Amino acid sequence: MLRKRYIDTTKLIVDVNELELINETQVLVYHEDKWYNEVIVDLEGQEEKFIELKSHIVFIAKNLCKLDSMAQHYSVLHGDSKFVDDYEIAYIRLVELDEVSLTYYGIQENTEFDVVFQCVDSGFLLKSFGSIKNIASDWDKISSTFIS
Repeated sequence: MLRKRYIDTTKLIVDVNELELINETQVLVYHEDKWYNEVIVDLEGQEEKFIELKSHIVFIAKNLCKLDSMAQHYSVLHGDSKFVDDYEIAYIRLVELDEVSLTYYGIQENTEFDVVFQCVDSGFLLKSFGSIKNIASDWDKISSTFIS
């Protein structure tokens, strides 16, 4: 089952002028609400680029629901229909300017893993999901696409 999360526009920070660097390396992009915890972008090692990264951070924030939905869809197609109930986004890292890593944490058990996306034009391609790397760009059209 897929669930649209992080869609409350009153909780999303999508104005570059409202972005703030907190805790020296973190930028809040989704305020906590009664359903989902807050989501931050962690700029560790890139804090000096904060000003120039603001528009990219807003782009990611605006697409937070889309990224989460893609991760949910991949998980459901490959056998984990409980993903939406068992995992939430803990934080986001900018690996490269064209690569975004969402770190999910387990709600029911103490675990975390990364889901990596490549920014292409004005969209995203799923690149890896936990230990599954090099995911084919047409993963949603073919079943069980695991390329190691």
